[in-house]
Amino acid sequence: MRDVYPVKYYSKEGFVERKIEINEEDLQKIIEDYLDRHADFDFDELEVVNNRPMNIWLYAKCRKYVDEENPEDDQAVHEAELEITGDYDGNGIF
Repeated sequence: MRDVYPVKYYSKEGFVERKIEINEEDLQKIIEDYLDRHADFDFDELEVVNNRPMNIWLYAKCRKYVDEENPEDDQAVHEAELEITGDYDGNGIF
């Protein structure tokens, strides 16, 4: 996994957002870890099968909500590389 976009602080919305790219190897580990913890059956091996002939591009948007009255006290705000003062921009690159 890797950060692919700048960490953004949405001051109007009150959260810091980090966008992470998830590749195929990560997806295998994520699914296996999830099933280990939540499946109600045992398994010895897991094979993730992609029946689509195209690549999968997955991103995880991780949000940390900050105290609206004292955002400067939150470490996540200081880790943000970019402050967005307007409305949340959804899926934009920057």
